[in-house]
Amino acid sequence: MGRAFLGLVAALAWCAGSLAADSAYSPIYPPPSDIRVPADGAAGDMFALALGARRLAADVWFVRLLQYYGTEELEPGEAPEPPDAHGHQHHRGENGEGRYPEFLARSLHIMALDPHFAAAGLYAAGSLAFNMGRPAEAQRVLDFGLKYSPREWKYLTLLAAIGYSKATEPMKIADAIRPVLADPDCPVMLKQLSAFLNKKAGNYAAAAAIYADIAATSRDTAYVRRARRELELLSKERHIHEHT
Repeated sequence: MGRAFLGLVAALAWCAGSLAADSAYSPIYPPPSDIRVPADGAAGDMFALALGARRLAADVWFVRLLQYYGTEELEPGEAPEPPDAHGHQHHRGENGEGRYPEFLARSLHIMALDPHFAAAGLYAAGSLAFNMGRPAEAQRVLDFGLKYSPREWKYLTLLAAIGYSKATEPMKIADAIRPVLADPDCPVMLKQLSAFLNKKAGNYAAAAAIYADIAATSRDTAYVRRARRELELLSKERHIHEHT
């Protein structure tokens, strides 16, 4: 009986220790009370939270963000079209510029559901900072993510890149973004940005390597076409330099 009792105590202690160790590495999430849910999505979010499916809900809202960001920007003097069935207006410019008044709120909602969804955080912050010229809002997205995921180096790297961008030194921004490029989840938008910055700084070999990677791996035909066009231009420029 004594040995059985000691064995039971040891087993319970081991289980308690294992649970404590697991809890030490458990991801931290914002409490449900901090999630500001749009009225048309409250029921879905409540259902996802009840099932512990934060990431699934974040995925859904990220798709909605991409759809919102995929609408077209109005040309100067063009009359706005009526909102669609979801109340969305058209805001998109050729390279992702535009107003998108709901972009920050939608991005923060995704991060509140799952601040460890790094691909969404990087995409949202990168779009805000470098496409829409709203670096302060991009920093809010990244700061929110870092609050719950302080070891996420990709958030830190992009935050540094946004800081460097204010100094108008393209090579420093490219250097800050470079560690993100090798990650499989790196948004193609950031790759294109890095290639552009390297080209602007005169580092044509690095720019060509990044454009080649985009052309070979991206599933977005618009980015692929742009990358191939840039590769042709870089090849022509190199040919001209070699014969002058």
